[in-house]
Amino acid sequence: MEDYDVFNEMQNIKDKSTIIIIEDDENFIIQNLLDSSFEIIPIRFNYDLSCFSNSYIDKTKKLFTYYHNEKNSYQNELLRLKKHFIHYQRKPIIAYIPNDNKYTKLKNILNEIGINCISDKEQLISMLNIKLIFIDSDDTLKKTDGTISERVKKAIQENKKIGNRIIICTARPRYQALEVMKESGADSIIVSSNGSEIYDSNDNKIIFNSFIDKDSVIKFVEYAYSNDIRLILTMNDYEYVTKEIRNSNQRLLSNINYIEELAECNVKQCMFIDKKSDKIYKIRNILSKNNKLHIVDESSDNSSYEEKWFSVTNSNCSKGNALMIVSKYLNIPIENTIAIGNDKNDVSMFETSGLSVAVANASDDIKSKVNHITLSNDEDGVAVFLETIIK
Repeated sequence: MEDYDVFNEMQNIKDKSTIIIIEDDENFIIQNLLDSSFEIIPIRFNYDLSCFSNSYIDKTKKLFTYYHNEKNSYQNELLRLKKHFIHYQRKPIIAYIPNDNKYTKLKNILNEIGINCISDKEQLISMLNIKLIFIDSDDTLKKTDGTISERVKKAIQENKKIGNRIIICTARPRYQALEVMKESGADSIIVSSNGSEIYDSNDNKIIFNSFIDKDSVIKFVEYAYSNDIRLILTMNDYEYVTKEIRNSNQRLLSNINYIEELAECNVKQCMFIDKKSDKIYKIRNILSKNNKLHIVDESSDNSSYEEKWFSVTNSNCSKGNALMIVSKYLNIPIENTIAIGNDKNDVSMFETSGLSVAVANASDDIKSKVNHITLSNDEDGVAVFLETIIK
C-alpha cells in the first residue's frame, strides 16, 4: 500500500490552525480550547463514550475525532493517522499527549509525522496564546530623530520572554531592516521593501520574495533620467540609484549602460523620490493603472517633507500579505496577530491582522482604520502598547 507524505499532500482549508488532544480532561477542553481560534482533533481509543458527560459529548459532536487502535501494527496505525489528516485536509501543528507510558506508541507516531507533542497543559495554553506582532519602523518604532528608546527595547525583550514574536515590517530595504532588527532586539525574521521580501537572518533564508518585471524597471529608469528625478532600485543587499548616493549600500546607476547593468538584477522595489512633486505625481498616476504593479508607501500631499515619494512593487506584495505568510510559516493564527504602524503602507496589515494599532502621530485617516490608538512614537507608544500585552 502506498504511503503518504503528510506535509506535501495535506493542506489546511481553513484559517484555523489544528491541534490534537487526548481527552483526559473534558473541563480543560471546554474552558480553554473549544471556543479558541484553534481547531481540535480529539483522539479516542474506543467508541464507548460513557466516560464523558452528555454536555461534553454534545459540544464535541462537530469535531473530526480520530479513533486510535492500539492493537494495530505501528506502520498500519501510522498510515491510518496520515490518511485521516489527508482526508479531512487538516495539518496539526501540535499535540497534547499526557506523560503516560500507555501513549508512547501514539507519541512516536506523531513525532514521526512531524507533529510536536507536549504533556503540560500550561505549556499548551502558553503556546496557543503566542502573539505575532508586526511593527513598522520609521515614525512608529523609531522616534522622530531616528533613535529607538531603551523602553521600547525592553518591552520587546519582555514580550519575547513569554514567547511572542516581534517582526520588523518596513518599506526600507533588507540591509536597513536588519539594522533595525538588531538594534531593537526583534525577531530574526524581517519584512522589508513593503513586503517584497521576508528574510530569516538566523538561517540566511529567504522565506518569500517577489520581483518587478524587467521591462517595467527599464521604463522606470528611462522616466527618471528623462525627468531628472531620483529613483531607487532595491535588490537583496544593495540598491541602485539614478542620482545622489546617500549610504554605502547604494550604487550609482549608469545613465548610459543601465540596461546592461540591470540585465542580471532582480528588483524587488522601486522608489520614486524627489522634490519635483509634479513629476512624482504624474508617474504615480500613470503606474496606478497597471494591475501588475502595487503602488505603496505614498507620502501625503500635506507632508512636511520637501521630497515626495511612492514605491512600486509586484502586485502580490504588501505588508498585509507578508503578515499572512509569516502567520502560516510560524503556525500562529491570524486571530493572534497584531499590526502596529502609522502610515498608508501599513493599512494592508491593519486590514489583515487580528488587532490593529496606530501611534498617535498617525494621520486621522490612518487612525480611523485601526482598533486601538497608542501614544506617539516620541512618547514610546509602541512600548506602552507592548507593556499592556505583558500585563
